[in-house]
Amino acid sequence: MWVSQLDIVGWRNHERSSLQFQQGVNLLVGPNGQGKTNIVEAIRYLATLGSHRVSGGAALIADGETSATIFASLHHDQRNVTVGVTLKRAGSSEATISGNSAKVSEVPRWVSAVMFAPEDIAIVRGEPGFRRQFLDELVIGASPSMAAVYGDFEKVLKQRNSLLKSLRSQNRAADFSTLEVWDSSFVDLASQILYHRVTQWGAVLPQVTRAYEDLAGGQEITAAYLTRGYEHPTETATRESFSQALATALTANFSAERERGVSLVGPQRDDLELMISGRPARTHASQGETWSLALSLRLGTATWLREEKSSGDPIIILDDVFAELDAARRTKLVALMADYEQLIVTSAVEEDIPSELTGLVFDVIGGQVGRR
Repeated sequence: MWVSQLDIVGWRNHERSSLQFQQGVNLLVGPNGQGKTNIVEAIRYLATLGSHRVSGGAALIADGETSATIFASLHHDQRNVTVGVTLKRAGSSEATISGNSAKVSEVPRWVSAVMFAPEDIAIVRGEPGFRRQFLDELVIGASPSMAAVYGDFEKVLKQRNSLLKSLRSQNRAADFSTLEVWDSSFVDLASQILYHRVTQWGAVLPQVTRAYEDLAGGQEITAAYLTRGYEHPTETATRESFSQALATALTANFSAERERGVSLVGPQRDDLELMISGRPARTHASQGETWSLALSLRLGTATWLREEKSSGDPIIILDDVFAELDAARRTKLVALMADYEQLIVTSAVEEDIPSELTGLVFDVIGGQVGRR
């Protein structure tokens, strides 16, 4: 898969930018803070419906604008498709696929992209939310229909938390009855997310391990999915077993949830413990090991998508990563990525880009894009 044209309007610091990309290598060059990452973030948003830098869509809309639009033309073999998303400060976002109105949750079906960024270190060393985000991007990349499930789960979680807050000062039978209804929806959606997280991570882990071997060598990568507030069924858990575990936990934790006014059980609280040679990477990995593991998580994802998805190669985005890597890791990363159908690379310093990566060059200054 590759993107031939990207138009962004009212997106971050881009009032209106249009880029015509090529297959192969595309380079976005310019000082920090000029809008390079904002461009590739737009492609990533189409693939995941999320940002790696902020939560929610309001921060993605340019100051003074009421909406932001991303429009892309995509190609896979002989199949061409256009996709567009418009985010609004007020009201629901809108989407089009090949000129027809569509649900926003349908857009990731048509866009496959893997982004490498300095922020990826947080997946290894940061708070659990970064690892949950990684897992959820993995799920949506493999099963784009899950984007709608995540959207529904966020709505149910918000409603359930709101009701739990109201129950802190009330004791009405009607409220308990309503909570039961939300509990049922919560268990249904949460069990789907948990099942897909665990199974998809299990499928990608061998690719992550091989990527780490290529980058660093000699150490085993393992991981444990850590549940909060409920018992992990088994390593071969089914969706039904997750449903049962969640339902049991909701009953057991009802008093505590009511007292605190928040949901204490579910995928919104879980974590993934990454380990290198049996030691927790979050606390024991060196800087070099951390970078190698962060890169391996993305490399493993890209390899799995390439081998298992009908869309073939995902679009590879390397967002200012070469400045963070030593010469050996730069060389190895280029060797592993060079044969993907399309690479989009950003760099503040053109000299940081390995000489093997030559292609179209775009200068990005103050939200303006010029092709050399």
